[in-house]
Amino acid sequence: MARNAYGGYCRECGRWTPPGFGHFERRGRRWLVHCVECASGRKLPSEGDIAAREMQRHVENMKRDGRYGKRGYR
Repeated sequence: MARNAYGGYCRECGRWTPPGFGHFERRGRRWLVHCVECASGRKLPSEGDIAAREMQRHVENMKRDGRYGKRGYR
């Protein structure tokens, strides 16, 4: 599973999952988020692992460039 670029509530436990601290999947026309703990059973430190920090850096770059939240951007 790939890391989430957008925050959301975990589908299984209901906790808020910030960008990079979970995984996503597509069900029908909806995107669902799973926190890392529910998806793989691992606990992440509060600052995140390398993948979480890289995703947060990517999100900050998209926000700076004005592309974050734009439809059709990949």
